[in-house]
Amino acid sequence: MTRGSSNQSAILPVLALFVFPLSALLGCGTVTVDPPPGPQSITGTVVDDSTNQPVGGASVALEQPDASGIDRILTTTTTASDGGFRFNGLQPGNYDVVAGASLTSASGATHTYAATVTFRVPDNSDVRRIPLVPEFGDAIPTGQPVQISATVTTSTSTGAPIQADIKLSALQSAFLEGASLVQVTIPAFAGSTPQITTSSGPACPNNTSCANYVLSVPSSDPVYGTFHSTGTNYTIPTPTPAELIFVIEAKASVHGSPGTPNCAPFTQTSGPVVPRGTLPSTIPNLSFSSCQ
Repeated sequence: MTRGSSNQSAILPVLALFVFPLSALLGCGTVTVDPPPGPQSITGTVVDDSTNQPVGGASVALEQPDASGIDRILTTTTTASDGGFRFNGLQPGNYDVVAGASLTSASGATHTYAATVTFRVPDNSDVRRIPLVPEFGDAIPTGQPVQISATVTTSTSTGAPIQADIKLSALQSAFLEGASLVQVTIPAFAGSTPQITTSSGPACPNNTSCANYVLSVPSSDPVYGTFHSTGTNYTIPTPTPAELIFVIEAKASVHGSPGTPNCAPFTQTSGPVVPRGTLPSTIPNLSFSSCQ
């Protein structure tokens, strides 16, 4: 369904979930450099879509596509008790805003929401109301996050273990208005290990260094909409069909040289990971065998 300031419409066919741009799966070997701070800002308010109440403590990421078209996190913030957030010091341009939350109430209950993506927000804009939808539809958010975990191994081209720093991302696909699917980085919840360092040990495969990772992410497909100053319409996928699909990406650099492409390839991407659903799922173990 679609909700724009609260309108409903049709759902997407399940086949759309499996359309991954080839460039997105191959990754990108470039190293990005953050631009200098600018004078612009983006503001908004995150609310619970089922109650219209503000969501304090939600995570909000500001993203832009890289050369391969994958949305990358530039910076993050946390909403205030009134659900408000503000990004300052931005360069002129368009940004994608990704909001999500997995919060524990005073009674100890976990309240988790799907990520909401607002595409193409111009600088100096107020996104206003960004809806967070409970994981399994427009009801009380009682779902737990999904825990995606696996192992990363690193070695040299001569087959020796080597210590490396790994940066991990969980990607989901969402539709940009008038365009095809875009892969978006989903901010991981507390308890995740988006950055790890491999080391040699008896638990590692022969002649490798290794480390385990965990990414705690929503157990629902993302909500998405393209920004309009008159009001943004958000598409809310339904719980059925049941397939929930992520792609896990890792970038590796020899320990002590963060972001340097000295492992070949610099980026490894898993096949589709299906933590909930009926389709076969790829185990997202990742291996870098030519670090130097």
